Amino acid sequence: MKEHRREAGRITGRRGAALPAGRLARLSLGAAVFSGAAAGAALAGARLAARRFGTPEEKETRFLTPWELGLPYEDVAFRTEDGLRLGAWWLPNPQAQRTVVILSGHNGARQDTLGIGGALYRAGSNVLLLDNRGRGSSEGDRVSLGGHERLDARAAVGYALGRAPEVPLALLGYSMGGAVALMTAADDRRVGAVVADSPFASQRELLLRHLRERIGPLAGPTLALASTFLDYRMSEVEPVRYVARISPRPLLLIHGEQDDVTDPNDSRRMFAAAGEPKELWTVPEAAHVESYYADREVYCRRVIGFLDRSL
Repeated sequence: MKEHRREAGRITGRRGAALPAGRLARLSLGAAVFSGAAAGAALAGARLAARRFGTPEEKETRFLTPWELGLPYEDVAFRTEDGLRLGAWWLPNPQAQRTVVILSGHNGARQDTLGIGGALYRAGSNVLLLDNRGRGSSEGDRVSLGGHERLDARAAVGYALGRAPEVPLALLGYSMGGAVALMTAADDRRVGAVVADSPFASQRELLLRHLRERIGPLAGPTLALASTFLDYRMSEVEPVRYVARISPRPLLLIHGEQDDVTDPNDSRRMFAAAGEPKELWTVPEAAHVESYYADREVYCRRVIGFLDRSL
């Protein structure tokens, strides 16, 4: 009985060696403390991540407008399906061959894309430049990296077609705006062509990659927890699952090979998944959404040429 009680107070270790019950208790307590600390760190990181990409940046008060570029424009507004009022610039071209709605990146505003907007106007386009929700003159106190900005894009398409129903419409998007353009076009046959510059293929994959660079092994649990703070599903923001539905409408994907924000391979993946007609243009020396700045003239000529052929 004495031997039996001694054995009952021991447990076999990994290699068959017995561990005293006291040591086992200490190890179990240590593991629990470590697990609790890891869980706490993951939860704190999740809240921080959700807040970081869900909070609008401070609104700028000084920026260039179409007036500085000598472009005629109107300050306009329209509402989204969820009731937000969005501000925008409408550049009406009396000789318009098409309308281009330009979608900026995460925390983006209309002035961010004024350069390409002016080039498109001079090339015979109506142009709509909008403030994403929570930015510029638009209402909203949250941004979502593409989850709710799809509603902004749909509202912009509706407004632009209401202003110029007689000409075809294209979407041009940058980074998050490129991802939104792809998903919007897949669901809206009124969009006749799409240009997506530096889009991501999956919101979840994008965030997971950046979290791994910062917090390593806790990235997965942190992202899983962060998703519980969102009011949309991350799985819904995956352009790679939508892109095939754009065909037979033309698609141009643009990506800088030096991009360390969205992976250039994301555009390659989506190009492979897309139907015809499609084009992929990679710019060796360009970083994230900097293909335009690498050579403005070449960039504008390439985009305008694509739209001329497509619409």
